Amino acid sequence: MIINHNMAAMNTHRQLGSNNAAAANNIEKLSSGLKINRAGDDAAGLAISEKMRGQIRGLDMAQKNSQDGISLIQTAEGSLNETHDILQRMRELAVQAGNDTNVAGDREEIQKELNQLTSEINRIGNTTEFNQKKLINGDLSSKKEITPAVTTPATTVDVTKAVEQTIKVGEEPIAWGAGSKANIDVKLTGSADNGFSWNNLADADAGSITIKKMGENFEVSYSGEDGAAKKLDINADKMALDAATGTYSYDNQGISFSFSKADAADWADTESVTIDLSKTGSGVDRTGTINTVPKSVELAVTGGTGDASAAVSDIAIASGSSNLANVDSLEIEWDETAGTFTATQKAGLDTVSTTEFSLAAGETLDFKQDGISFTFTATGDTSGDGNIKGTFALKTETKEVTVAGEVTTAAVTKDQSAQFQIGANEGQSMSVGIEDMRAVALGIATVGTVNDKLGVTNGTDNVVAEQALDVSSHEKAAAAVSTIQDAIDKVSSERSKLGASQNRLEHTINNLGTSSENLTSAESRIRDVDYVLAA
Repeated sequence: MIINHNMAAMNTHRQLGSNNAAAANNIEKLSSGLKINRAGDDAAGLAISEKMRGQIRGLDMAQKNSQDGISLIQTAEGSLNETHDILQRMRELAVQAGNDTNVAGDREEIQKELNQLTSEINRIGNTTEFNQKKLINGDLSSKKEITPAVTTPATTVDVTKAVEQTIKVGEEPIAWGAGSKANIDVKLTGSADNGFSWNNLADADAGSITIKKMGENFEVSYSGEDGAAKKLDINADKMALDAATGTYSYDNQGISFSFSKADAADWADTESVTIDLSKTGSGVDRTGTINTVPKSVELAVTGGTGDASAAVSDIAIASGSSNLANVDSLEIEWDETAGTFTATQKAGLDTVSTTEFSLAAGETLDFKQDGISFTFTATGDTSGDGNIKGTFALKTETKEVTVAGEVTTAAVTKDQSAQFQIGANEGQSMSVGIEDMRAVALGIATVGTVNDKLGVTNGTDNVVAEQALDVSSHEKAAAAVSTIQDAIDKVSSERSKLGASQNRLEHTINNLGTSSENLTSAESRIRDVDYVLAA
């Protein structure tokens, strides 16, 4: 006999606790009608059910949205129905006025009624609303015209001696800066090859630049006293490499350049690279032209950060600037951080203000200040990248340049159609545009300029600001008939469009109801309790 533990009693107690817990759980389900009252009842089922509930409620609200959309459309269409009736009466009056059995006084009375009917069309257009939203005054037009204004404020900058210019072709910036007498011409010409890659610009043991053929790529390396900075100084002179003819060397002020190719058979006869740095006479114009061609050049710096690429281009800066100092020496520098090659005057220059601009192929930018004129034109093959992006800064001996501000305006259109959310999720909407249905938009009135003929108001006040169709003669009345008929056709087209949208929304409501019903049934099977099983 065991007297310390009563196993029978312990078993009975455990079974009683389990039964009580199960009974409490079943009572909870029967009371709530749900078999998932907490996440622990069915974790996965709860997540699925909540997602379905969100969709169901969204579908139900989308049905209400669609019904509201129909109400809005019916409001607009009902107003246009009255506009139709008015236009039919106006057409009838124009036909009557065209009969020469009428004397001038008769036509004046007809004109008075036309004025009033035209004003009523304006009133309908200006006052027809749904939930305080104007419907047929053009506010919901799919082609609403707006006039933006861009203001450039006047700017005074402190400048010194030179002009700097950076132009970006495609993704690779090509930068230069120089004095008034410097001309930089970098050209790449060749046959219809696929282009080439400048794949290495690294340090070496000797102060030289070497270009050689390496498979399908060029390799360019340079070092010397300033090798780590990828920088060299050269006088204004010319360097040229004809890839088809062999090796060309240049040596000046201790800096040497050698160009060689490993395999002449792989080169096209017409392919060459020319870098021209030369002085020009003093002029007043500077012209920059970029012609893109469907080739590509890839730049990569082995000791730097990342890659850069550009379209192959002909870049020319012709003529000098105005009375600026001569430039005897230029400095070419590769900037690893900015990813640019820059040619600048060796003497210290103060960089001041920059202005960004962008040109597409065929566009031209003109700028002129203090007798210095700049023109940048982008022309290119459609298969190339013709966009130009860059900055420029002006520097003159006067140390100050004032750029006058101006306001630029342009007429553009914006779609302001009403958007109806007809689905439970983002992007499930439809748009309905309602055009301006007032007198001027319909062509049956004009903004008046002759006071004695003004007779049309906006319908909400007594200010006459428009002139109705003139029926003072047979010819004018006949022309008015055609004009009014055109207005009738416009209103008919708008009503037809609204009717089609209304029919679509009715089908949308039916579809949303079916979707909501089926999704509710699926959610119920997950979350609702089965009383037979629970009992």
